[in-house]
Parts: sequence; structure tokens; C-alpha cells
Amino acid sequence: MVNSGDLPGLDMPDVDAHSDLGGLGAVELHHPTQDLTGHGHPDSESVQGPHSIDVWSDLDHDGFADHLTVVDNDGDYSAWEFHHHTDGTSEWVRTEQGHIGK
Repeated sequence: MVNSGDLPGLDMPDVDAHSDLGGLGAVELHHPTQDLTGHGHPDSESVQGPHSIDVWSDLDHDGFADHLTVVDNDGDYSAWEFHHHTDGTSEWVRTEQGHIGK
């Protein structure tokens, strides 16, 4: 589900720690507000949804998210990276998952 885009975070896909991002594709960051890399340029956007908080990051500053971390309200979490393959395809690859406190 993609929302309106009128406000920061509302144009981001609706995901949770158990989402399958297989068909998602590239996600454009329209309103990065945090600088997680410390390079002086906003590179990340946090989205607080009803069931999770999502942090979308554009670490190579190309305008598209290449990292996603999701923490669900129940403590489940997942992290993904967006990979570009030499054959021209791309995909989100889960790099981490678990439950906070375990």
C-alpha cells in the first residue's frame, strides 16, 4: 500500500518485520529528514505506522532507499538491503531479523 505523499513518510510502502519485499522494487525517498551517516546530508526517513516504525535510508545519496530497518510494536525486527545485480535485476534482500531482547 502506497499512501498520498503529501507529508513526509506518507508516500512510503506499508511494511512490517514479516513483510515479503520480493516485488517491491526501488523506493524513492522524497523527504529524508535524518542524517544517519553523519555526512551533513539528510539520508533517512522514519515512518511511524500503527504497527511498526520503519527507517528507510539512502546511504549512497541517489534518491532511492538502499536500506530498510523495521521494528514492530511487539519487538520483532528486520533489516533489508536493496541489491542491484550485474544482469540488470534488483531485489530487496533480508539481512537481519529477530526479536528485541532475544
